[in-house]
Amino acid sequence: MDWLKQLRREGRPIPVMMMSSFNDLGRRIAVFNAGADDFLPKPVSIDELIARMRAILRRSTQMTAPVVTFGNLHFDPIARQVSVGGRLLRIARREVCILEHLLSRAGRTVLRASLEDGLYAFDEEVSTNALEVGIYRLRTHLNQSGATLIIKTVRGIGYTLELNSAASGA
Repeated sequence: MDWLKQLRREGRPIPVMMMSSFNDLGRRIAVFNAGADDFLPKPVSIDELIARMRAILRRSTQMTAPVVTFGNLHFDPIARQVSVGGRLLRIARREVCILEHLLSRAGRTVLRASLEDGLYAFDEEVSTNALEVGIYRLRTHLNQSGATLIIKTVRGIGYTLELNSAASGA
């Protein structure tokens, strides 16, 4: 229960189903109040467990994707909008795709090939420096907007999105 409460306090929208041998009403209500999406008392039918898991996953995918926050940057993946410090940025589609890819792996190196695969269709002709141009433009937008994150080049490998220690005062 403590883990579940902490998970919800952090705003993490992970679907949670709890199972237990206890089955009194007060404890079941406490499980739901702590943030569980469902509860099953033991023993449980495997068929029922699978059906309930599918229902939870259906509900969770029907919700809107949460806004991703990294430093003072906010990215709404549904609206495809990027804002820094509450100010909306006008960024080209490809640069938004690069940012989304980097945000999904913030703090870790994203391989160049992975970025290219995610950005370009199979039948699309790609110039040799298209990714570098997109990264350059994205860096320019981030710098001009006062974003507290930076894109670091990992020479010969890819790119890493990190918080700018100079901007955050660390």
